[in-house]
Amino acid sequence: MKKVAFLFLLAILVGTSCSVKEVRQAERELGRENLPGALENIQLAMEMEEVQEDPEAWLLKSNILMAIENSQNPEYHALVENPLESAREYINKAEELDEDNSYILDIQQAKLMLSESFFNSGAIAYNEERHSEASTLFLNSYEVSLEFESIDTATLYNAGLAAEIAQEFDKAYEIYTQVEEYEYDQPYLYSSLANIAVFKEEMDQAVEWITKGREKYPENLDLIFAEANVYLTAGNIPEARRVLELAIEKDPENANLHYAFAVNYDQMSKDTLYTKEEREFAYQEAIKAYEKAIELEPDYFDAIYNLGALYFNEGIQYFLQADEVLRDGYTQENLRKAEELEKKSKEIWSENAQPYLEQAKQLTDEDDPNYEIVLRSLRELYMRTNQREELEELNEIWQRIFDEEIDEDFQPE
Repeated sequence: MKKVAFLFLLAILVGTSCSVKEVRQAERELGRENLPGALENIQLAMEMEEVQEDPEAWLLKSNILMAIENSQNPEYHALVENPLESAREYINKAEELDEDNSYILDIQQAKLMLSESFFNSGAIAYNEERHSEASTLFLNSYEVSLEFESIDTATLYNAGLAAEIAQEFDKAYEIYTQVEEYEYDQPYLYSSLANIAVFKEEMDQAVEWITKGREKYPENLDLIFAEANVYLTAGNIPEARRVLELAIEKDPENANLHYAFAVNYDQMSKDTLYTKEEREFAYQEAIKAYEKAIELEPDYFDAIYNLGALYFNEGIQYFLQADEVLRDGYTQENLRKAEELEKKSKEIWSENAQPYLEQAKQLTDEDDPNYEIVLRSLRELYMRTNQREELEELNEIWQRIFDEEIDEDFQPE
């Protein structure tokens, strides 16, 4: 995001032709940076008909409001609501009254200052994570700049980015498509367009955007990663795997790429469209890729939790197989098979899944939205493996944090 120097807006006009004393006093107070006094005097002046027909007076009022918006004195910010919107209105009024273009340069100067003021306020809002407001301010800055024949694509892109972060996806998409028409040099533009298209369930459009971005920026790893994500979401696992293999060749030490590769194989291992052998192969590849991501980034929560969940679900499969065996009858042979399968499931839970899920718990805290998910997984694991002390400790944490009664199914036996 570009940086713009803070504007100390003084009067554009060197002198005013309006002889009303309140106008002259407002101009003097603005020069002294006494903004309450300037505002009070210009408001009194604007009650007079002759002042209302004077373009210079409207420009002066717009300058006062821009100065209020850009002031570092927080008390001044309460003087008027939406000062920049009003300043824009007053500049337009001055332009309307200036029938012979006597003040065209002053009006253009005011528009330039207004565009910069909108941008400055947008940057402040963005840094304070008021992204929806920031998007509107950036968009206003861009629109004003068009009025003096300047196309500021960087500011328009910032408007789209802020809207995307604010999850105003329709607005962001509309802005981004306009930015793309200007051929703005920003690879992230295409990943954003593709991601929003995925959110809108427009998969063909998502593929079109990411393909266009990859053609324009073939070596950009973020776009390669985004392309894989599009194919994963679309269910095209082979194509996602091809893209990820390409990415890993380019950046083998990137933990995020190995994680994405693991997710790809994780999904494939659950997809019954593949053969049993293919799913088993995918399962083993997912484990290796998760482990590689954790090796490269030991505190990688998503990889750690997902690997724990992968093992936990494997244990569930053995447990369900045991149930299926018993459905065929409680013969001595079936009871033996079921017991072996249940033993296998508990071994996987306690030896494979539990260490990763407990590590995931250590990487989160009560303020983390993932904390509840990890607690639920561990509670179920402790219950199924009959770890009474661990389950009781977790139940106490659950009740303290969520102020919620424990279901009987989650109590120790």
